[in-house]
Amino acid sequence: MRSGHCDSPEPHQRRIVFGVSGALLILLALPVAVLTVPVWARWSAVRQVDAGAISEAQRRLRWSARFSFHDGQTELMQAACFRRLGQMSRWEAALESSRQKGANPRRWQQERILGLIRQGAHEVPENYWRNPLGADLRPHDAIEVCVRGHLARNEPGQAEQILAFWAAALPQDAHVAYLQGVYWFNQGDEARALTEFENAVTRQSGHELAHTAVARLFEKQDRLAEALTAYVRFAAGCPRSTTAVMGLARVLRKLTLMEEARAVAESLRSSPDRFSEFWGEMGAIELELGNYQQALHWLAQAPAADGQKKRELLGDAAMTFALLDEVEVADRLFEQVDADLATTSRVSELLTQLAVAPDRKEVADELERLSHAVAVAAGQPARIELERSGVVRREHAGSTAADLYALYCGACHGANGDGDGRAARHQFPRPRDLRTDGFRLVSTHNGNPTGEDLEKVIKRGMPGTSMRAFDLLSENQLQRLAQEVLQIRRAGVRDWYVALLQAEEEEIDEQDVQQVVDLRSLPGAIVPAPTIGPADPAAVARGRNVYLESGCRTCHGDDGTGTPEIAAFDQQGLPVWPRDLVRDPFKGGHEPESVCLRILAGMPGSPHPATKTLTDQQCVDLVHYCGSLSRQPKRTLTNHQRFLEATQRPLPAAIPEATADANSAAGGCP
Repeated sequence: MRSGHCDSPEPHQRRIVFGVSGALLILLALPVAVLTVPVWARWSAVRQVDAGAISEAQRRLRWSARFSFHDGQTELMQAACFRRLGQMSRWEAALESSRQKGANPRRWQQERILGLIRQGAHEVPENYWRNPLGADLRPHDAIEVCVRGHLARNEPGQAEQILAFWAAALPQDAHVAYLQGVYWFNQGDEARALTEFENAVTRQSGHELAHTAVARLFEKQDRLAEALTAYVRFAAGCPRSTTAVMGLARVLRKLTLMEEARAVAESLRSSPDRFSEFWGEMGAIELELGNYQQALHWLAQAPAADGQKKRELLGDAAMTFALLDEVEVADRLFEQVDADLATTSRVSELLTQLAVAPDRKEVADELERLSHAVAVAAGQPARIELERSGVVRREHAGSTAADLYALYCGACHGANGDGDGRAARHQFPRPRDLRTDGFRLVSTHNGNPTGEDLEKVIKRGMPGTSMRAFDLLSENQLQRLAQEVLQIRRAGVRDWYVALLQAEEEEIDEQDVQQVVDLRSLPGAIVPAPTIGPADPAAVARGRNVYLESGCRTCHGDDGTGTPEIAAFDQQGLPVWPRDLVRDPFKGGHEPESVCLRILAGMPGSPHPATKTLTDQQCVDLVHYCGSLSRQPKRTLTNHQRFLEATQRPLPAAIPEATADANSAAGGCP
């Protein structure tokens, strides 16, 4: 007879009992959780905010939001966090959400006033900082709002008074030290500001705002290696801070560590606290990598942003559209950037006027109108997605030469060729002034380019600069573009010479003007280049002797990597640096024939002279030696890094003399 224990109903019954009991416990615990979790989470968030750990506070508030419904308290605290972080568009959104969910009217009004005070749009009540508890405020919150409010209203004396009062009361307080740093930064003393920010981090290792201030100050000063270290420390001290992660990604991008930057930024892809900076940074990385469609994909997803962040988003999107040959779209976006800058500048001007004369009603009314317009605009996403979805690729084979120029060149070189297009301010070196500047890559003795010279530059671009290659244009389009540039050149020379005659009150002789225009725009005789055969060790050795004896080493250094102490300037007086023949790409390309032309014809408009004294054999040997110095891969620098290379080099006291010496001593190297 089989045992009957397997057929016993007891185990099955026990499972049913346990399941029902568990369900009952959950049902009983849920009301308790709904009542207690939000209270605990909000209390804990307040403690984190007091310690400066804003991101951790926001995490606790997300827990509160899961269990609290329609009371508005959590959203009101989220608004306070956004205010502390200076994210005022998100503050406004959270504040409105809390009102709609029935937040306590007195608390809601108090938070609204605190936000207005911070922005300088409301007077600073003295009792807020002298007796914050009496005003029902957290002390750190009250102190920060009042200090920032006075600074926003251009009242540094009152801000200093508050800080002195609280520094005496709380001499070792991290947040007071942080606010002292804010004060000194506002006053332009970045060294003292950095000291105070570091004091705050030392006193409270998790003080997110102080970490942010240290890292961004290094970044502002272009001390990128120190900024990178500061962001790594920031991420370690505040592991939940998205600000730390995005700052780390941004600095890696500025250091051209693009893949590392992308990996760091993408770590936030699934984060619940992503904001516009995430999409903007991903777009900026793809833009630098040349993935323009992917850049627009990210930029177009960015939610509403305000202030500098929105301008950066629009600027990157405009650059991307310009590089995709959608110049009209780029112009519209650049116009938005300009309009936003003008509004911001006007608001700042009005705040200053009110600080001096608070009774001027017309100023207050204009400020209120502009502030409302700024708030409405801040809540609107950038029109990047609309522009992206509305772009229709066009064929321009039948366009006029002027149309081709406006489409492909105008965004950088300007509508009339003066080098002041809307994208120019984002580039270094700045785009060429086609009207009067020297053209760098020429094949003529007189330094004026031929049409073929310009076609080559347009087609292949100029490596090491922002001048991209337009290698998809047809031969006919290249020819017409080159002729349009030459016409712009002739018009520019004419305008320059006529203005010069008028300034000197000289009679304008049309025949004389035409002669000057021809002299400065028509190409001269072609520089005869020797035949260049394959390199051999003997030719390279002879070329090194030519390099040393001809003066190339003066600018390019003994080893070809450049001489940092040389003070050199281009035709417009802007600083330039000698080419690193080892790591940098050559502007005209690395082909021996191109290098030979740079030696013999020079680079007009730059300190690089034409070499007249070398024999054909010496020129060939020098070309081979320059080629032997070159190493792969070549450096790829961003516009920002090129700017730093040019401007952070030490300049001798006697700049004109040093420049003249460098220009006269420079040899015939590319």
